[in-house]
Amino acid sequence: MTQHHPLTITPVERWLARSIPDPESAFRDWRDGRPAVLALGSLFDVVKMEQGLVHAAASTPGRSAVTAVLAPLGGPVIWSPPGWYLALVPAGPADTWDPRYASVLGPDTYLTVPRPDRRGPAGIHWAVPPAHARTLCSPAAVVRLLADGHRCQGGIR
Repeated sequence: MTQHHPLTITPVERWLARSIPDPESAFRDWRDGRPAVLALGSLFDVVKMEQGLVHAAASTPGRSAVTAVLAPLGGPVIWSPPGWYLALVPAGPADTWDPRYASVLGPDTYLTVPRPDRRGPAGIHWAVPPAHARTLCSPAAVVRLLADGHRCQGGIR
């Protein structure tokens, strides 16, 4: 994990924390080594993907292979116990997603978000960290990944 001065707030941290009325609470949580609780539905939503589906798309649960299959989504992805990948996507209507493959978390939902430099391997961490403020996963790329994972699982759900 990158060490930085406790008063330094990165542009990515500032952007993520803008999702809540009190951004300072997120900065405090991250500074103290805790994940922050952020609001969904205004800056971004989350596509919650089963770990098995993502691992099937990667053909392995190996960390580097999973990162390679997630990176083309174009934005940040969180890994959360007990086995979910959470792709940050532009805020929008959740009913456009196929619920057989993933669920979308949006307005009136809160998300536990690790500090942007938390890379794991244990506990909640970024499988693909946010590289820049306002950069999100492509919904079309997420749909393709979910379809690939489903197909690799034999199309069984």
